[in-house]
Amino acid sequence: MREKIEGDLLLKIFSVIFAFLLWMFVINTDNPVIKKTFSDVPVDMLNEQVLDDLNQTYKIEDGETVSFTVRGKKDVVDRLSKSDFRATADVSSMSDVHAILIKVEALRYKSQLDIDTGGATVKVVLEDVKSDQIPVVVEIKGKPAKGYTVSTQTATPNLISVSGPKSVISRIKQIVATVDVTGLKKNISMTQQVKCYDEDGDVINESRIKLDTDKIKISVVLSKTKTVPFSVKTTGTPGKGYALGSIDYEPKEIEITGDEEDLDKVDSITLASIDIGDSTKSIEKTIKASDIELPDGISFVKAEDKIENIVIRANIEKRKERTLVIPTSQIALIHNTKNYDVTFDDENIEVKISGLRSVVDKVVVKDLNPKINMELYEPGTHTVQVQLTKIKNMSIEDNVSAKITVE
Repeated sequence: MREKIEGDLLLKIFSVIFAFLLWMFVINTDNPVIKKTFSDVPVDMLNEQVLDDLNQTYKIEDGETVSFTVRGKKDVVDRLSKSDFRATADVSSMSDVHAILIKVEALRYKSQLDIDTGGATVKVVLEDVKSDQIPVVVEIKGKPAKGYTVSTQTATPNLISVSGPKSVISRIKQIVATVDVTGLKKNISMTQQVKCYDEDGDVINESRIKLDTDKIKISVVLSKTKTVPFSVKTTGTPGKGYALGSIDYEPKEIEITGDEEDLDKVDSITLASIDIGDSTKSIEKTIKASDIELPDGISFVKAEDKIENIVIRANIEKRKERTLVIPTSQIALIHNTKNYDVTFDDENIEVKISGLRSVVDKVVVKDLNPKINMELYEPGTHTVQVQLTKIKNMSIEDNVSAKITVE
């Protein structure tokens, strides 16, 4: 009986051991230890202030991010992401060759993980610290509502103190704050983030730069605008036998700005006069925006160097005289309310015209629109005035008359 009990106990012990081993086998089969690599994890630099006493700073040559391998149980490792780790490099532990060992720490499951960085380091170059004051530029983006323009934009402060590695600070050309004024109709003030730019217009990484402020107050003031034509005057008279024809110029108008009261007083912008004295051929003159005298309180919307030159051409042409024959049958009788019968003594009348050849050569009778106002006359014989339409760049010599009989 005793032997039977001892045999059963021994069997039970073996069963427990077997069950434990079987459990361990299952656990290790279903949840094995695995490895996983995490890449491009940013490295935080610690104790940077140790270089302050030396008036030095550093620039990272290599090692801004790190890759490492994590070893642990599958059910733990599978839950991890890059955000569950912090990589650091302690500047105070920098080696003689300016290498800093990178340490990676798990933010959770720390005791269940083994982390291998492979001895990764941050390699830095030491540089002297440089400080400077950089002007702030307010960059306007977009356009205000129609009829408005940005008259002034100011930044407070207009200088920002910067410090950092000499090689980086030396590259900073300007500090820019951008303001979008699209559709604006009133003045605005706002706080805006700034960015550092080099001379090529590229943004400079500010991670190693210290600015005494990275936000500034910007005020944008709008003013009314108005588009007005240019006005061109001439002096002198062309040479004998010649006359001034058209005056052509481009552009024909310009956008100006100022106080509303001042804008209301301006209907045109007068350009410098062009001298045509004794000219026998056309004359051209080029005027720069900087040469134009504007009324007090008025300025151009565009910067002067952005306004194209105004090119003026005074067309000088030969004069011509011509006698135009007008059949009296083509003379209209207006306001003949009493329905008088009217007869002309002559079939034709002559009109002497003179002016630009290009105009005089093309004139026909209907262009002059000859007519007689009959409300001025009663029955009888009269010498009457023939009314003729004036034509630009052409003149009619003497009064033109006709003899009529009214019945």
